[in-house]
Order: sequence, then C-alpha cells, then structure tokens
Amino acid sequence: MTKLIDKYLCIHGHFYQPPRENPWLEKIEYQPSSSPYHDWNERIARECYGPNTLARLYDENGRILKLINNYAYMSFDFGPTLLSWLEKAHPWIYGQIITADRLSRDRFQGHGNALAQVYNHIIMPLATRRDKLTQIRWGLADFKHRFGREAEGMWLAETAVNTETLILMAEEGVKFTVLSPTQAQSVRPLKGPARGKPWQDVTGGRINPTRPYRVRLGNRGRRFIDVFFYDGPVSRAVAYEKLLGSGENFLSRIEQAFGTHKEGPQMVSLATDGESYGHHFKFGDLALSWLFNHVEQTGQIKLTNYGLFLESFPPEYEVRIIENSSWSCAHGIERWRSDCGCSVGRQPGWNQAWRAPLREGLDRLAGELAGIFEERAGRHFKDPWKARDGYIALFSDPSAEKRDLFLKNFAVRTLEYEEQVEAFQLMESQRMALYMFTSCGWFFDDISGLEPVQVLKYAARAMELVEPWAGKELETGLIKFLSGATSNDPDYRDGKYVYETRVRPSRIDPSLAAAHHAFAGLIEGTPGEDSLFSEMVRPLNEQRLTKEDIRAISGEAQVVEIGTGREHKRIYLAVCGKNGKMSCLVGERADKTVPFLTMDNIDKAEETLSLHLSGVRRYGLKDLIPDMRKSLMENLALNVALNTADYVRKHNGCLEEFLSLPVNKKEPGLEIPKNILSILLTDEMERLFDSNQEKGTTDLTRLHDLADRAKSLSVTLNEQRITHMAQDYLSRQMDRLARDPDRISMENIISFLNLADELNLKPDLWKCQNMFYELYRNLKFTGTLAPELSSGFYELGRRLGFIVEETPPS
Repeated sequence: MTKLIDKYLCIHGHFYQPPRENPWLEKIEYQPSSSPYHDWNERIARECYGPNTLARLYDENGRILKLINNYAYMSFDFGPTLLSWLEKAHPWIYGQIITADRLSRDRFQGHGNALAQVYNHIIMPLATRRDKLTQIRWGLADFKHRFGREAEGMWLAETAVNTETLILMAEEGVKFTVLSPTQAQSVRPLKGPARGKPWQDVTGGRINPTRPYRVRLGNRGRRFIDVFFYDGPVSRAVAYEKLLGSGENFLSRIEQAFGTHKEGPQMVSLATDGESYGHHFKFGDLALSWLFNHVEQTGQIKLTNYGLFLESFPPEYEVRIIENSSWSCAHGIERWRSDCGCSVGRQPGWNQAWRAPLREGLDRLAGELAGIFEERAGRHFKDPWKARDGYIALFSDPSAEKRDLFLKNFAVRTLEYEEQVEAFQLMESQRMALYMFTSCGWFFDDISGLEPVQVLKYAARAMELVEPWAGKELETGLIKFLSGATSNDPDYRDGKYVYETRVRPSRIDPSLAAAHHAFAGLIEGTPGEDSLFSEMVRPLNEQRLTKEDIRAISGEAQVVEIGTGREHKRIYLAVCGKNGKMSCLVGERADKTVPFLTMDNIDKAEETLSLHLSGVRRYGLKDLIPDMRKSLMENLALNVALNTADYVRKHNGCLEEFLSLPVNKKEPGLEIPKNILSILLTDEMERLFDSNQEKGTTDLTRLHDLADRAKSLSVTLNEQRITHMAQDYLSRQMDRLARDPDRISMENIISFLNLADELNLKPDLWKCQNMFYELYRNLKFTGTLAPELSSGFYELGRRLGFIVEETPPS
C-alpha cells in the first residue's frame, strides 16, 4: 500500500523598492520614466501592491466572483523603506498588508505570513560587521513596530549570504531565512546512523527543497539557524517564463514539483520578487488568487507558511551554504562590485566595469564617515554605535517627544540646542552612509541610471552633513573614483559627470527651499499642507502684490532641515514679470529694517531688498526640482486651455446656431474646425461636472447629449481631462453610496458607466469595485439595505463586473 504524502504549499513574495526620496527633501521627486504615474513607487503600487490586497477571482465569463487578500494566503516580506512610503502615500493598502499578517496568524496557528527584511537592502556579505548588525536590528525593530510581533524569519537582500551574516541573525533571534537552491553546498542527516557519514554534495541546485535544513554556527550564542531553499525551476518559471499567464498552468507546475521528491511531508516553496504578481506580469495577481482559491476549495494541497511548517516538521538534515552567494548572480556577489556579466537587459557592447570604482569609492567614503562619526558622536552619546542602532525609533515617528526620548536614552547628558542639532546631524550622516549601499545602485546597466544616481545622492548628503568636522574635501576623494567609472552612455561620459550633472543639482539648501515655496505661491496660489516643501518651509509673514501684469510674493520663512532639525530664516521675493518670466531673490536678514513692499515700489523691489540682505541668491526656473517644473508647465497649459475655452464660450451662441443649420447649408471648407468643437464640448462637460460637485450630482441627460453630439460630428474629446473628471465623479458617487445607500446614487453611477462606454472612456474601477464589495459583504451582517433598493444595488454590482446574488459572499 502506497504511503500518502502530505503536500504543503508556501508561495513567498519579496516585495521591495529602493528608497527613492530626495535625501534633502525626504520626498520622491517626479520620475518621467514612470509615466503616467508620478514615480515608480506610485506605478507599482497601482499595478501590484494595491491589486494584491483585493485580487479579483473571475468566473469563466469574466465576472467577479469575489475579492481575495492574497497577502493573507502567501508568505511575504516588504522592504521597510517601502512600507514607510506606503503608510504615508496609501494608508489603506498599508493597512490591508498589516491586517493580512494578523489574519494569517489566526489561520496558521500563531505563525504570521510576514518576514522581516534587512533594512535598506544592502548586500550583507559586502558590509562591515557593524553595518550588518545595524541592518538586522533596524529591520527587526521596524517589523515589530509595524506588525506588533517579533519576526520569526528574515529575508536577505538578493538572498546574499555568508556565515557571519547568519551568525548575527541568529544572535538577534532570527529563526530562519530563505535561500536559492544554488546556494546549498552539501547536506547530511542531523541524527541517526547516517550522522557521521560524509557530506553529500548538492551544488548546482540539487538539494531537496521540500524540507527545512539547519546551519550549525559554532559555539557562540545561538548555535544554529534554519534555512528553507525554494523550488528553483518553478520559481524561475514564475519570474521569467510567463507561468502566471494561466492559473491552471501555475497549479500544474506546482503539482509536478511534488512528484520530484517522495519521502515524508513535502512543502513546495516558491520565492520570487513580489512584483511578479501584477507589475512584472500584468494580471499575475489574478493567477495567484485563482490558485489560492482552488487549493482551498479542493483540499488536496495544504497552504502553509515557513513558520508553521518549521514548527510542525523541524529539520532532519544540516546544510553547508556556499559562502558569498546570492540568488541573482551566477558569480556569487560580483554583480555588486565587478563587471561579472550579470545584468538586466544588457545592451550589445555595454559593460559594467563602472561597478568596481563605484563600490571602491563608496567603501572608502563609508570608512571616513565612520571615523568622523565615532570621534564626534562620542562627545554626545554614551555609545555612538548603540545610539545608531536605536535611531530606528525615530524613522516612523520623528516627533519632538520621540527625539527627546532618544536623547534621554543615549546621550551622555542633557544636550543644548546646538549639541542636539549636531547629534542628529551625525545620526543622519550614518543613515545616509547605509542608504548609499542599497543594492540597486549596482544591479542595472549603467552608472547613469536612476538607481546609481540615487545612491550617489545619499553619499552627497552624508558628506554635506559631516563637512564641519571632515578636515578635508571628502567629495574630491569620491570623485577621483567616479572618474574611473566610465558610462556606457556617451551623453554621461563617466561617474564624475553623472555626479556633477545629476547629483549636485538635487541638493536643496535652505535658500533654495524658500525659493520653491515662493515659486509655488506664484504658480499655484497659496501652497497647501501637502506641498512638497510644507514640512520644510514655514512662512512667518507673507504679502502678495499685483501691478498691471506683474505679480509678486514676498515674505520671511523659517526653514527647518529634515532630519537634523536645524532652523534657518530666509527672506524671499518672487516676481512674475510682464512677459511671464519668473525669478526669485532669497537671502538672510542683514539688518532689522527690511522695507515693506508696496504697489508703488514693486518695480524696484529686488534692488531695494538686496540692500538689506546678506548671502543673496537669485533663482530661476532652471533651479527648480522636476515636480515644480512639471507644475509650472501644467499651469501654463491649463491657462492656455482656459483662455481658449473662454474665447470659445464668448462665441458659443454663434457656434450653436451654426451647428443647428441643416447640412445642405454648410459648404465644404466652412465646417467648424474639429479642434474648436472638441474644446467647446469638453469645456461644457467640465462645467457640468464642476457646477454640481458639492451636491455630488450631475446633469447626466446633458452629458449624454454632448456625447451624442461628439459622436455624430466625429469629434475626439480631451480624453485625459474627461477621464480624470469621470474618475472623480465615480469616487464621489461611491462615497455617497457607502455613507447612505439611495436609489439616485445607484442610478447615477449606472448611467454614468453607460456614458463612459459611449465616450470610449476607461475609468479605473478598482476603488469603486472595492467599495461595492465591502458594502455587499456588510449586508450579511447588517441587512440594512431597503427592499426597494435591492434591484438597483444588485444591478450596480453586475454593472461593476460582479456576480451578485441575494446572499452576500463570506
């Protein structure tokens, strides 16, 4: 009789994006390559991180059966810097990820799906022992803060590993990690008669990946750590072979993997970048949700996670790892320090020889930064390196209370204001020193790419922070190395040129920050609380002046450096002249009497103000960060459109009369140009939306008439503007429906969706579908939907793509 084999499945997603924030601003700047989104984090959040919180499960006709939080069924790790961004930018998505771990603890006997991650994804074998330890401690502390529990396992960046890394992880309480099967060197049984037999060579990925293994770490501290090796072939098929194109094919490959190994309980473990599920492969999240639902329904395979499987089936074999190995470089860890040949989409004739001088230059800089930190921080902290490890407490909450508590715990005594600023300046220099080793800086094709530029920005900020105590020009030393990092792109020459053209211009000092605030006032009116510079620039007084075609804004602001808390005061004057050219004057108060600007002296304002300021600098549009330049261009385009639309509106009666003429009265060549008709119809649609925005209703009959008119005249409307308005309208209507379900809201949404089809618009229904699903599920618990609204509610569900029945889904 054949012994039944217990089959378990664990799918792991490594979700990660490098920190992308401008280190002077702590905000992500506009990245055109991520279009139509603001930046790559936003794009991937919409394509992957969000969709996996409520992944669609479709029937054979393409209708939605239910929504599944994939994170509740899969093992996952999220980069701490990515979670920090998600928490601020998309708190709902962030909350669903945290909730998924809590749900998984209920499902898997107290073992959560989430794993910790080394803090900012550095290649651990290339780091100093001290940096390894901080990366582990920061990662574990961040995990506990977010998930409310101790981490059982920890993911290593690129699964790059050596024995020292494993020893430190074990000493910090980490029970297990996950590696590639190609990182296993040899195995042997932990117990029994075979215990003393020679090690069995399993190099080349020949290890049995369906069981956990133990790595013995000598006699120090906790003497072992356990390791899971993922299934290489199936994971590779997910990552590179389009296996996610079909849920059925995905399941079939997993079932085949079980047949490879016959003894004892088996766990097929897959591990890939989490972005495979939706970003790298469109609809990958759907294949995952189908698989989870099918496995749950059939019961032939049991879903599990690493923590539960390890507790249920402890290791019976020990393993030796291959030192300095990783999952994404066939040459170990050379991808992050040499021209090994591993690259993404390597172009013919290109090389990555630039990696070595970049690594060497940053290694040398890190040593110099560490020396300055240890000597200078020793004046303020009892143990500078312990203080650095504890600095993680301020990353998620940099409030004054937390900063005071940090100093109370680590400072040698109560520090004066300047000493406090210096202490935090030194701490920030070390944060930057670690960020500049984020692995993506070496991963891709050229030193001119987004990622190498980003790590160099962190290096530049670190050098700036320690400049008062460096005793020499640190930047000159780094540039010597960068001069030897030849770019494959002739436009960028070498790392020195990249640094000078793409890193230095990113620096935002107090005067430039004040200038941005002033320019924002000219471009957008009053900068809002969500302005990029709202945390950094705090106006103390401000006045706005207009004379004929000249506009000006002047004032005094307090500029607070992010991280250090150092305060500066700046006086500014921004002027938009008659020809539309803008400039801004910024300086520090040189005397107590700064002249008050009036309509009469606005023409000579700059000349007058300069006499009372020191350190005066003049800024133009070339000095603005990408977001501000983009805002300016959009503002100009909007004004052109509004002026054109205003002119068209003034002649609306004539145009309407012309449109009403019989066709035979129009001679060829005398038709109204279609671009004018497009402006007319788009503008009227926008006014219809705006006029009823507060009430949340819109004259849909008139909108239908305009849509018919556009179709009959073969006029293309401004699709981008109309789609944006449609999206906003649908969101308002769904919010209204969620608060107080009523027939009118339901009918408006249905009617508007029909209109969108007529206009060939494709509004993003993701949020609307999520909101409807939550309403639908709540019926099970409340039963508050009035009977007369049922038919409209279920029709709305069908129109949003759901299969809806009288009994809400569980």
